[in-house]
Amino acid sequence: MQVSVADAGKLRKQVTISYTKEEVNRRRAQVLKQLGGEVKLNGFRPGKSSLSILESRYGAAATAHTEERLGDEAFSGALKEHNLSPIGPMKSESINRDNGFAVVVSFEVKPVIALPEAKEFTITKPAVAIGDTEVAEQLNTLARRSGTLSPLAEGETIQEDDSITVSGSVTVGGVEARKLHDFNHLVGGYPFFGKAPADIVAALKGKKAGDQLSFTANLPQSFTPAEHAGKEATIAVTIQIAQRLRAAPLDDEFAKRIGAESLEKLKEMLSVRIQAGKEREARGAQITELTTQLLAKTTVELPEQLLAATIAEATEAATKRAESQGKTADEVAAAKTEAATEATKGLTRYLILDALATKLGVEVSNEDLSDQIQMAAQQTGRRAEDIAKQLRESGRANQVALEIREAKAVEMLLDQLAG
Repeated sequence: MQVSVADAGKLRKQVTISYTKEEVNRRRAQVLKQLGGEVKLNGFRPGKSSLSILESRYGAAATAHTEERLGDEAFSGALKEHNLSPIGPMKSESINRDNGFAVVVSFEVKPVIALPEAKEFTITKPAVAIGDTEVAEQLNTLARRSGTLSPLAEGETIQEDDSITVSGSVTVGGVEARKLHDFNHLVGGYPFFGKAPADIVAALKGKKAGDQLSFTANLPQSFTPAEHAGKEATIAVTIQIAQRLRAAPLDDEFAKRIGAESLEKLKEMLSVRIQAGKEREARGAQITELTTQLLAKTTVELPEQLLAATIAEATEAATKRAESQGKTADEVAAAKTEAATEATKGLTRYLILDALATKLGVEVSNEDLSDQIQMAAQQTGRRAEDIAKQLRESGRANQVALEIREAKAVEMLLDQLAG
């Protein structure tokens, strides 16, 4: 076997692999014998098939398997010996079987990247402090969530966050489009038949159960019956019930219902939780700061053909998206330019973070991927099994693993800089 590696352009290599006829025949005989041990032909025990019959039935497969194995072995050895990291598609330049087996392939390689020294980074260390006001706000939030609804008291009027039940009608063009009965609404929580939340809060100011409300608005597109959606309408209702969520009293009994021994212990628990949240935010800000500096301080020579293919794919997608949205020619051109810029930034970012991860020896384990899936399940309320299945079927598992590797690399660098 002979292997040679030559330059074929900027960040491009050409590998030539050649085997003599004797080497190919020897390996092919081994492959054919292996096939004979795996298959059962009528009249022969497994592994006892006639060589001539095996040749006639599996000769082509044996040749293909032989060439594939020989090529893979030599190619893997060449990459390891010459410390090459291919990136992007490989091109088969030639295959010759006249006097054995010879193949020539070319491909682009990842550039050698000089990462900044530790002293070149400046990482902000924000002070993380917790005030009594923050704990009080958390306590009040818990008290409201644990509160109970009760009718407005004498002298109270409707305000934001109150719950009302109304009856009435929605009229479009003088014709009743929908009758309302026992219709519930959270004041200020969302639009009311097309009326903005803030406008509804203002319209209900000073009102109470038994009062009436009438206004005009453009009905939302989700309105039913659908033929009236988007049309101007008059909404006239009578407020049947007006209730307010009364916060639970802040005492030891309340704290025990939450899971704390006392109100003071609950305050301590909340303080620890707020502290942890602030520390996570501070670390996230440091990671963003470090990543920005790393990308700005690192120079990368991009593989030309991979860059061109990446830009072509991004601009094609941007063009289709812009045209489907009815954009003008100038807007389509601007979208293509932006896509090309972002594609270049994306490739640059990938190569820099890949170089960092390689330098730090960062690997992604099945446990890392499982943890990420579990976190996504908690955030979305979906089953972890469903998310894992979706990743496998969509082919995005490798992308997620890449993102995990990049994140681990930056966090490891941050820990090193922090000492």
